[in-house]
Amino acid sequence: MLKIVAPLFLALFILVPGSAANCTITPRSDSLKVGDEAPQFVMRNLFSDEGTFLRDFTGKTLREPWIKKNRQVVVLSFWATWCQPCKNEIPILTKLASEFVNQPVKFFLVNTGEKAEQNEDTIREIYNTRGYTLPCLVDPGSRYASLYMVHGLPVLIVIDKFGIVRKINRGYYENFNIELEKMLKELVKEEKTVKK
Repeated sequence: MLKIVAPLFLALFILVPGSAANCTITPRSDSLKVGDEAPQFVMRNLFSDEGTFLRDFTGKTLREPWIKKNRQVVVLSFWATWCQPCKNEIPILTKLASEFVNQPVKFFLVNTGEKAEQNEDTIREIYNTRGYTLPCLVDPGSRYASLYMVHGLPVLIVIDKFGIVRKINRGYYENFNIELEKMLKELVKEEKTVKK
């Protein structure tokens, strides 16, 4: 039995798209899916210590001070300092964010799953050393990574203006930015929610 199962397991691992460029990706059946409502969050900004609410940008209803403002598409990239594929993804996202600077799109890095020896000071230092500039939110207990069912890094999630998950990349994919840019151009034009 083991002689049959082991090669099948190996074949499954090899056939998972992008599996070579993931940090501990484990396929799960309980994953967040495209079309689901994005879990709400409030996370601290790594540099300002201010809370960032998802409902300030997107969702069924926006929070009070923002209720009359324009809704925005939100791009989340879950990352950690030890994640090698994250080093490839973040500069590409930064470049893409510069192309959408005057459009209703918000990009956030979400730092999660750090090793015990990393504290926020060392994370800030690494962030600055690598030249990252996107807003960075902190998820020290991996609470929101758990809500978003992040089982490996990086994970990229696109949420439309109405709080619906429209894209999930689990792992790093070559040229992912081409499809992402096309999707963002379409999402900024949407004026109503999509049906689940």
